[in-house]
Amino acid sequence: MKAIQVLYISACLALASCASTTAYAPADSTDDYGYYSTKISDKRYRVGFNGNTTTSQNTVKDYALLRAAELTLQEGGTWFQIVDRSSDKQSHHSPARTEVRRTDVIERDCGLLGCETRRRPSYTTTVGVEAGTSKSKYSSSLEIMIGDGEMPQSDGQYYDAQQLASTLRASM
Repeated sequence: MKAIQVLYISACLALASCASTTAYAPADSTDDYGYYSTKISDKRYRVGFNGNTTTSQNTVKDYALLRAAELTLQEGGTWFQIVDRSSDKQSHHSPARTEVRRTDVIERDCGLLGCETRRRPSYTTTVGVEAGTSKSKYSSSLEIMIGDGEMPQSDGQYYDAQQLASTLRASM
């Protein structure tokens, strides 16, 4: 009995992990789920995050910002400037299911001299009740310039790396 309970709990945990948002973790490549960073030149990087179909667009953007803040701190910087940013949405639409069924129709005609039975095919087309489903995956990419020392006058494109990382980690 105990083994069945352990097996049941393991199966439930495995299924639950399939439907969860993308974890904040490194991606194997820039096309995989998770964060990535690419050095473009000295103090200039492209960082991004790719989510799965259950990760919201805002979470993906926050994770890209968190990666930029962490990378800045790893590289010895104290602030970073966003030079360019982009977001992408990929949608996958599953159409409604259509089903065709064949049935036989039996007809019987009776007259003065006897009865005649005929069998003929009939086809019924059924469109699934669901009108199809649509799932979206979001990604966010930032090109950043890392700086240290006093941060330039903020115009909304400069971020204090330590403060931003602490704020974003606290909200996760």
